[in-house]
Amino acid sequence: MKGTIQQRGVRTWRIRYDVPSNSGRKQVSETVRGAKRDAQRILRNRLSSIDRGTYIERTKEKVSHYLNRWLEIHSNNVSIRTYVGYQGCLKRLNLHLGTLNLQKLNPDHIQTTYKKMVDSGLSARTVLHSHRVLNVALKDAVKWGHLVNNPASKVDPPKPKKKEMEVWDAEAVSRFMKAASPSPYYSAFSLAVLTGMRRSELAGLKWSDIDLESKRLHITRTRQRISGLGIVEGPPKTHRSSRSIALSELAMKTFIRVRNKQSKTRLLLGATWPNTDYVFTYETGEPIDPETLTKEFKRIVRRNGLSHGTLHGLRHAFATALLTQNVHPAVVQSALGHSSIGITIDTYSHVIPGLEEAAARTIDQALGIAFAKEA
Repeated sequence: MKGTIQQRGVRTWRIRYDVPSNSGRKQVSETVRGAKRDAQRILRNRLSSIDRGTYIERTKEKVSHYLNRWLEIHSNNVSIRTYVGYQGCLKRLNLHLGTLNLQKLNPDHIQTTYKKMVDSGLSARTVLHSHRVLNVALKDAVKWGHLVNNPASKVDPPKPKKKEMEVWDAEAVSRFMKAASPSPYYSAFSLAVLTGMRRSELAGLKWSDIDLESKRLHITRTRQRISGLGIVEGPPKTHRSSRSIALSELAMKTFIRVRNKQSKTRLLLGATWPNTDYVFTYETGEPIDPETLTKEFKRIVRRNGLSHGTLHGLRHAFATALLTQNVHPAVVQSALGHSSIGITIDTYSHVIPGLEEAAARTIDQALGIAFAKEA
């Protein structure tokens, strides 16, 4: 396959070559600025890529246009919160990369952008999250035939410092639960630490999701407040987050207590009670705002001088308690709804050393008889 080169100016050249198309072949022309050898090199590269079947048709699509189009394509495949998070990442990236031609985007552009983002005051974790979104988007661009390779895969994003997670032990949880006992949301806090449910999962829980006979509940939805959108009900965070959780006796008693209290309130309100089926409601029967739980948690911690903690920390306390009792990490992963066991192990690595020591003791107990002669 051959192409042609025609001089158009002092240092301007037009190269022409044929490319495959649905109608057979079509001729493409490009303008190259530089010496004739530059035009010859580019023409050789184009012809070589056509022969190898890796030719990408030249387009003028900007990075911002592609990234926004990519987000819309995936809008039905992610949760609303994830979608809004992606929007924020793309907005930050487009601020620096948006006007560039997608096919001319290179690793240097991206690496420089990350430095500018950090210099502007963004945290390394925020920039890393933006990198992950960009990397996936450009990986799709390669898959869809818009790029030959993914320039983001050749970039080193900033590495955030790993925060030492502060987790309440049983004693700290006990102090909090005692302080929270007068709160109308005591039962919600109880179930956060007894089941490991996220705040959005607690707020989205309905009685139809709970099977008191089989002692299980099913996470099928979330309710969360999203900036600019208000309270939004949607599917759980990930596929793994849609899960079934076995209920302990304490959790069962808590649900029964909530149901009995709600039944009495419903009788008092009569026809004015909205039949929403939500487990956690205000006294009017309306489902609670997830932010209410966070505000109440902070109020209790502050007024009672408790050690620093977060509502999400009750979920961490649940996981840590299981791991320290030698429950297999895979079981904890399933209960928490993590997408992989790696996330569980990485998140709770502070517990793992103790588990490894316990495992060393356990192997001696389990198989020590095989080495009795060496004792």
